[in-house]
Amino acid sequence: MNTLLQDIRYGLRALRKQPGFTAIAVLALALGIGANTTIFSTINALLLHPFNFRDVDRIVAIWETRDRNADEHDGGAFANYLDIRNQTQSFESTAAWSGWNANLTEGDQPERIEGAAVSPQFFSVLAVQPAAGRAFLPEEEQPGHDPTVIISDGLWRRRFGADPSIVGRNVRINERAFIVVGVMPQKFLFPRPNIELWTPLIAEKEDVTDRGAHYLQVIARLKPGAALAGAQSELDALARSLAEQYPATNANRSFVVESLLDSVGRGPRPYMLISLGAVLFVLLIACANVANLQLMRATARQREIAVRLALGASRWRIIQQLLTESVLLALAGGLLGLLLSVWAVDAIAHGVPAHVAQLVSGWEKLRIDWRVFGFTLLISLVTGIVFGLAPAVLATRTNLNEALKEGGRTGTTVGGRGRLRALLMISEVALSLVLLVGAGLMVRSFISLLKVQPGFNGQNVVTMSISLPFRKYTKPEQSADFYAQLLARVRGLPGVQHAAAVNVIPFEFNDDSTHFQIEGRAPFAPGSEPFADFRVITPDYFNALDIPLLQGRAFNDHDTPNAPRVAIISAKMARRFFAGQNPLGQRLRFGDNACEIVGGVGDVRYKNFIDEPRDERLRPAIYVPHAQLGSYRGLSVVVRAAGDPAALTAAVRTEVQALDKDQPIYNVRTLPQVFVEGMAPQRLTAFMFAGFALVALLLAAVGLYAVISYSVAQRTHEIGIRMALGAQAGDVFRLVIGQGLKLIAIGVAIGLVGAFALTRVMVRILYGVSATDFVTFAGISLLLALVALAACYLPARRAAKVDPMIALRYE
Repeated sequence: MNTLLQDIRYGLRALRKQPGFTAIAVLALALGIGANTTIFSTINALLLHPFNFRDVDRIVAIWETRDRNADEHDGGAFANYLDIRNQTQSFESTAAWSGWNANLTEGDQPERIEGAAVSPQFFSVLAVQPAAGRAFLPEEEQPGHDPTVIISDGLWRRRFGADPSIVGRNVRINERAFIVVGVMPQKFLFPRPNIELWTPLIAEKEDVTDRGAHYLQVIARLKPGAALAGAQSELDALARSLAEQYPATNANRSFVVESLLDSVGRGPRPYMLISLGAVLFVLLIACANVANLQLMRATARQREIAVRLALGASRWRIIQQLLTESVLLALAGGLLGLLLSVWAVDAIAHGVPAHVAQLVSGWEKLRIDWRVFGFTLLISLVTGIVFGLAPAVLATRTNLNEALKEGGRTGTTVGGRGRLRALLMISEVALSLVLLVGAGLMVRSFISLLKVQPGFNGQNVVTMSISLPFRKYTKPEQSADFYAQLLARVRGLPGVQHAAAVNVIPFEFNDDSTHFQIEGRAPFAPGSEPFADFRVITPDYFNALDIPLLQGRAFNDHDTPNAPRVAIISAKMARRFFAGQNPLGQRLRFGDNACEIVGGVGDVRYKNFIDEPRDERLRPAIYVPHAQLGSYRGLSVVVRAAGDPAALTAAVRTEVQALDKDQPIYNVRTLPQVFVEGMAPQRLTAFMFAGFALVALLLAAVGLYAVISYSVAQRTHEIGIRMALGAQAGDVFRLVIGQGLKLIAIGVAIGLVGAFALTRVMVRILYGVSATDFVTFAGISLLLALVALAACYLPARRAAKVDPMIALRYE
């Protein structure tokens, strides 16, 4: 311990004597370590510890797929969920949940609350119990039972003033009195952070036999000792059995089981891992930079090291001292990097729209905690050893006779050191190129997203959601009448050009799709029916979004519940299923509905870029009039304005309140906002990549400048001799530039190979650009070469101005 303390004191004194070297090394390491700390904090929050559940590794999610498609994750059908719960042995308990629209009318102002209908086993699967009250009882999932609800800690404090007597109290939700039976702990944010109340998942008679509607999210807790592979085998056998018993609904359908952490991390994982790779490259570049500085510093300290060796110090003792100095540098860089990461993490936390962040499990945990601090300490120690070991070993390989000669040249370049410096510089250039190419691809991908033609005009359009409670609007015609009256009122507002309603707006974070059959043709085989986006709209929808009518007619007021059922299809659906035919007059069947196609409209991209980042294709779409399908009570109103659409929000809210004072509106956004939210991960990743790439480019340029400058200083005597023998300034300039060009060329060549190999992993998150895009590779290579040449220019120019007489007297 005394020896270590002595080394630390000596190291601090040595670093203080060279403030320039110390500052540059600490700053380079701070950038590398800070970038890694920032990305690790996001991985820690979103992938490693999004939940605080006990034995979270035993909690799994179960999905349904078609044809064992690993990329497809459908929800579960109610009857299939019951079979999983009753016929499997791998799970200790199994539960299901589904999103639930809740209008809370307790108090003066109605409020839309995100809720979840959950089976009674839901909380036991998660091993969490309410902080106050109790969980649901098995009998509460039966139809006819008094409605009960469990509320979140946040809702309890915000709407009920943290009333300690809330348990047992009735609250009015969706025009019905619910008994509050529990309040969840403060940090319970599942299934999503925006869920604030939970009700029992009622097993209606028609639900327990339903295998066609896939809307449930199924979770389970593995028994102690049970393995994921064993559970998957058991589910495979069950899927085969169900396919034989119910071929109409279960043919070609399978179950997929995965850990809960893998399931919730599926969306952010590709972005996080690719970003982690980027920051590791930044750290390696920083390490190479500091290692080069250490080599130069060790060369300048040859006489000191030689004296210590001559006086009896062992090589290991000197290596220990030099490593201590390296670790001190790394710890200082880590401390500064930690401070930088506090700012960076805050920037990331605010870099994603709130509407998106509240859908991401673990986002509220995005901060610097003890795990992140421990990671920073560990990576600082490892970094100090990595960049310090080779220079320390080489520094002790010195010729004592030469180093101790009076007037001996302490700057003589040892072959091993020179080769190591060149190797480090080549590595910096290669790593920088890979990172720059990745950044270029991300930026080009983001630009491609911005150029997407979505098939509609969202300018001057504001959207807001309404969810009518079933108990108040029991009949479909009541729902249809409410929206018809509301839209008529909204159209009469000053500045409104068009107003309509739809079940799912473009780029929203939910979806509605349907299987369908075409009457008059051989039916599609069970389990292989095609999918189409299913949109329930009011007549003015196409005008409100400026979607072109290509053939036939739009919906009108004559498309009433008593009129023949009609549908409009998209151009993509017409091309795929009615090629060479006129689709007008053809009939579609989906569920219990049969409709005649009366029109065709342009294609619209509805899926957002978060759910399907690579899907550059437009899906087929079927539109039906809301008047004929009034059972859809939750719709989004879209209003096209002559001016600022957001200014109409208050007026529309007033009209809603005039029709129903207990009806809130929510998700109020303009369509351009929705579009931007739909590409939030790509935008954030592109900006982060660009930032990391710029840091890498700066570090590489500084490193190359330092190496060439040091080389010029070492070769001053040689340059003097060359010039004394007749070499011109241009010859010396070309000599030095040639040395830099050689390093750059080798680094770029290796970097191109690495970029071609490593950017393939980015395919999943790129849009509109290939992972091997020639323009990006060529442009980035040229940019890096120009910056590197600029870094070589000043040392070469300085070498060309060496005075031969002074150089010959060098040392």
